[in-house]
Amino acid sequence: MRAHSFLTRRLLASTLPAALLIGLGAPDAWADPLIGNKLNGRGLPGGIDTPSAEMLPDATLGATLSYSELARRNTLVFQALPRLSVSLSYGRFDSLEESRGYVWDRSFDLRYQFLDEDPDGWMPAMAIGLQDFMGTGFYSAEYIVATKTINPRLRVSAGLGWGRLAQSGGIGSPFGDRPGPDEEEGGKPNVDQWFKGEMAPFINATWQATDKLALTAEYSGDDYACETGDADTCQRSVWLSDHDALKNNINLGVSYNFGQNYQVSGYLLGAQTVGLQFSVAMGPNQAPFPSGIEKAPAPVRPRPSPSADPEGWSGAWSADPTAQPAIQAALQKALDKEGQTLESMSLSANRAEVRIRNRRYMQGAEALGRTARLMTRALPPSVETMVITFSEDGLPTTSVTLRRSDVERLENTEASQIASVAVLTDAVPRPGDLTYSEGMFPRFRWALKPYLSTSIFDPDEPFKYEVGGELAMEYEPTPGLVLAGSIRQRLFGTTEQEGPNGMSPEEYEDLDTDIGPGGVPRVRSDGRMYSANKSPTIPRLTLSWYAKATPTVYTRFTGGLLERAFGGVSAETLWWPTNSNLALGAEISRVKKRDFRDVFGFRDYEVTTGFVSAYYAWDNGISAQLDVGQYLAGDKGATLTVERQFANGWRVGAWASKTDISAEDFGEGSFDKGVSISIPLAWGTGEPSMRRVGGDIRSLSRDGGNKLRVQGRLYDKVRDSQSGQLYQGWGKFWR
Repeated sequence: MRAHSFLTRRLLASTLPAALLIGLGAPDAWADPLIGNKLNGRGLPGGIDTPSAEMLPDATLGATLSYSELARRNTLVFQALPRLSVSLSYGRFDSLEESRGYVWDRSFDLRYQFLDEDPDGWMPAMAIGLQDFMGTGFYSAEYIVATKTINPRLRVSAGLGWGRLAQSGGIGSPFGDRPGPDEEEGGKPNVDQWFKGEMAPFINATWQATDKLALTAEYSGDDYACETGDADTCQRSVWLSDHDALKNNINLGVSYNFGQNYQVSGYLLGAQTVGLQFSVAMGPNQAPFPSGIEKAPAPVRPRPSPSADPEGWSGAWSADPTAQPAIQAALQKALDKEGQTLESMSLSANRAEVRIRNRRYMQGAEALGRTARLMTRALPPSVETMVITFSEDGLPTTSVTLRRSDVERLENTEASQIASVAVLTDAVPRPGDLTYSEGMFPRFRWALKPYLSTSIFDPDEPFKYEVGGELAMEYEPTPGLVLAGSIRQRLFGTTEQEGPNGMSPEEYEDLDTDIGPGGVPRVRSDGRMYSANKSPTIPRLTLSWYAKATPTVYTRFTGGLLERAFGGVSAETLWWPTNSNLALGAEISRVKKRDFRDVFGFRDYEVTTGFVSAYYAWDNGISAQLDVGQYLAGDKGATLTVERQFANGWRVGAWASKTDISAEDFGEGSFDKGVSISIPLAWGTGEPSMRRVGGDIRSLSRDGGNKLRVQGRLYDKVRDSQSGQLYQGWGKFWR
């Protein structure tokens, strides 16, 4: 019986998040979820410390910074789906037992609204939540909460909480005693604690005094026992502080909204402690320039009547050997002004194909529409079939076939109408009638720009940075063959060269080994040894060959200094029909660890790493990726990545890797996990651009579950010009 219970708990721990995401991926038949506009101390809608059943608008990305004598907390929150909120917090609180006098703790929250409010009846909105449900669980709590709108300016929430929300006012333990805190490596779901121990009620009410000013009052079962030295309640003596205990369980707050996205709040905890909080929340559709400020495209040029241009309509012009070069040169010049590179072209009496490289528009459909318009202006009247093929570093991906008459007829209609007559197919790898544009190859590009490298979640210094200059270069002698690299020079920053576990760089290099505790090779935990070099560094210098073996199979071979920590060779293949939601890939690499200072030197550690991968994209912008294979440390396992992409290019995702390295050998965190954010630069500037800002956020740098960081992987290179992405952004075809 105990074995069955253990298996059930572990199965729930591993499948609950995925089940929520997959289940919520289906179309929502309910009413819109109840929306809140005030964030609590956990970064989610609610009171001050207590939750509500409210959600944020779908796809909202927000952050909070809160400070009081008892704690400092920074939180990132994302409305992953209309009814699923997630947040990642990083909190600091004082500790009598720590030599530095404080502790930094990471926590992860989930909230799911399973019932919506009936605005005309008595039914409230209801939600269930898990708070700090992994690892040490310092802020660990679970709750069920209901929220009801009393009148347009007053909302009340009430619920039952466990863990931190039931440190006082308990009314019993209906589901058994709550186990003690995680004393091992942390980072795993604490399933054994969920909804266990004392259960206590909480309530909060928010009155919207004006359109900008709100007042909040709440009763909370959180006594801040660990922060005020109550060892009997806290159960964590190593983290106890000596602040004065709260006088009661009533918290009061006031918040003020300014601008569209910002909120500042002040609160009083237990008639004892004053705190401040700043919040920002923005949605992907709340860009400063929602529709963009790019120049208007050239209009479609209708063809003259056959009587006005009989030679053009007859196709006799195609017999002239100078016709295509002249037309191609004119179209090349026009496309260049639109941020498109005309790589090659084929032309006959009634059909034209152009292969373009999109340099400007985040949505491929916008590049497609502008190219089609220009083709109507450059091509002779007899050309009825227009084929536009996207090319990524010489890789032809998707061909879009349009009838010219449809483009002329539907210019002033909804984009959905042109989408219904467009035909998307896999591009033919090597058609013999294509002619490369004059001066296309060889191609050389370079850029001199600043760089900013950051490090967050360090227990001693949560934010470190490095600023410098970078010279990036790319040379393409022939289609698909790319020599690329960069040189960096540090200027200033707080990042320092450090060995793992507090060792100095000299001490670590004297060890003359890359094997860490438990026999796990150090592939990322000594990453700071590559930082703060005063002399120039070469983060990457590679020669890559991209090819398309069949209409649906792509290949890549890359050799050189693949990333800052490893050099070697990497080969990859990807099967992905353009009209398929499923893609399959495989990659294998043989790499050796690079020297910390000598940009062309290597250390002794080398390994073969590789994966087989499956990718699946749903029509609602949610995609999943599963990688199974061997990682850089020689460990074997799998990585699951779930990501949501929006029509304007925003991407937010999360991943988790589990390998055959034990939690003890992996170290704090037990297994690798993190979140990723990628925001198009065009979203904030309004100017069309392919550039993005963002990156990965992981709380710890450990060695298990780490993959090689090779740029130009096939899935990332091909994805934006596949049919799914094109259709998602088809609304911009006529932009």
